[in-house]
Amino acid sequence: MKKSQKFISIIVSAVAVLAVMVVTLVFGDYFFDLNDDVLMRDILSGAYTGTPEGHNIQMLYPISWFISLLYKTGINLDWYGIFLCFIQYLCLFLILQALVSRIADFRKKLLCAVSIVLVCLGFFWPHLLFVQYTVVCGLMSGTAALLILTAKEDKKNNIIAVVLILVAYLIRSEMLLLTLPMVGVAILIKWALSRIEYSKDISVSHVGEKKELFRRYLCLCLTLVLGLVICTGLHRLAYSRADWKEFNRFFDNRTELYDFQYIPDYAENKDFYDSIGLSESEQQLLINYNFALDDEINADTLGAIAEYAAGTKSAEEPFANRLRSAISLYVYRMHYVAAPITYEYPMTDYPWNVGVILLYLAVIAGLFIGHKKDGHYIKIGCLLTVTLIACRSALWLYIIIRGRDPIRITHPLYLIEMVILTGMYLLVTAKEDKAEDSRLAKTWIVAVLLAIVGIVTIPMQSSVITKENASRQAMLDRYEALYDYCANNKDSYYFIDVYTSVSLGEAVEGDVATFSEKMFVGVDNSFANHDLLGGWASKSPAYEDKLRRAGFSNVQDALLAENAYFVQNKTYETKWLTDYYLEKGIDINISEIDEIADAFVIYKLERVN
Repeated sequence: MKKSQKFISIIVSAVAVLAVMVVTLVFGDYFFDLNDDVLMRDILSGAYTGTPEGHNIQMLYPISWFISLLYKTGINLDWYGIFLCFIQYLCLFLILQALVSRIADFRKKLLCAVSIVLVCLGFFWPHLLFVQYTVVCGLMSGTAALLILTAKEDKKNNIIAVVLILVAYLIRSEMLLLTLPMVGVAILIKWALSRIEYSKDISVSHVGEKKELFRRYLCLCLTLVLGLVICTGLHRLAYSRADWKEFNRFFDNRTELYDFQYIPDYAENKDFYDSIGLSESEQQLLINYNFALDDEINADTLGAIAEYAAGTKSAEEPFANRLRSAISLYVYRMHYVAAPITYEYPMTDYPWNVGVILLYLAVIAGLFIGHKKDGHYIKIGCLLTVTLIACRSALWLYIIIRGRDPIRITHPLYLIEMVILTGMYLLVTAKEDKAEDSRLAKTWIVAVLLAIVGIVTIPMQSSVITKENASRQAMLDRYEALYDYCANNKDSYYFIDVYTSVSLGEAVEGDVATFSEKMFVGVDNSFANHDLLGGWASKSPAYEDKLRRAGFSNVQDALLAENAYFVQNKTYETKWLTDYYLEKGIDINISEIDEIADAFVIYKLERVN
């Protein structure tokens, strides 16, 4: 009987996932959400250096190495895109399976699956189409938390949860570490509530069972820590070469400067820039992100600027003031409801904040109504709820104060909180009443409320997806024209201004998205004869390998080579480039060679002296 129920749950969950896949395919196209994923894909596939490479910088080495092996098979597929999409739908299947398998009646299984599908589409739908590895990591972390909360004696859920967390760490270590405290709270909730259940039978001490329960979850925590340590060790071993070590130091300082600090004005801070030997034209390279042009800009340079910027920021606005502002914004975002109009900006927390509030109310109701005669259970349940709120508040304040709260971070935080609350609600209502129908009826109230929010939001998400698809396609048409131009001139090499590679800016009218690429369309994993003048991969060994393959030793000299060209948005001026070379003692002439898609200009740089 159990095997039959398990098989039915698997079928229902698989059909529900298939339904979501069909809906996403009908209403949109799969895109890499950001240019970061595109560059990672290029490194993994060999389009960047000419050979599939496991050192893709953003991911930890073991998973990068695995994906690069898929490209080494010679099968011309978008393996990285396939990998990310597979993980997304696998997590959705595991969430469905964990919830559907708790219901015996077939019709109720179907209703449960439909409710989850509606919530998925209403809350998460755009992320299924505009895929980003940070969001995928957060989804895996949330799925692992739910599996831990719904785990039974066979421990299978815990094993799958550990695998999900470790793979998520390999995919995006920073995001996994951000969500890991929430996973820790999920483990605490599971252990504490399970321990109370042992205590209810006063006829037996159950000391042995309690110790075994503690050992089980302690072992789970230790296994996670050990796994993370091993993954980190393998990654560091793969990046132990001196050039990769130095680049990682450069990368960390660059991240701190651009993501969390700012570049101080040159005129107002000339004494500081003089002290680190950075000229105004070199500082301009940092502003426009084209710092690959100058070999003297290194890890020490970026580290010094980041440290100086942090000091001036603290002086201008004390931490206490920033904390008060962050708390005010945090409270506002938690309750403010506005329909999503576009994919990301203006940013809105609906429907996520509404879903979280509903689930908190459900958990509190489950505690006080279902356990009104058990004061100890209510006390422990309230303490656990407060712990979850404290943990989520600390994480939110951290990202707000740091100024890093895009939806690719906030939505996964909401997601993991929702699944933890769902798991906690199932635990606190699991044995509140001997009548199963009564328990299920209470659970269905929560499911229906969330499904209603999903139903209300689905048309909004559909509108967002339609607009975003049109915007991304308008952008992609122009960038494809540029890259086709490069591909048709294989003997030439093109250095692209960084901001030009990200946005069309004022070169076009209307709402046009920043650069991203479609998955699975026009897959070409061959070497690309173009690169950026900066970006997060610049100055890495991979960047140097690409330069050498193109026949250059450094960017400054390469731009003046006979077969090299510079690409920039047609609305941008080029004075910064002539000023830089002039400061280096090289007088250059910049001539316009071609214009592409009414947006990009191809320039040729030539020495005058």
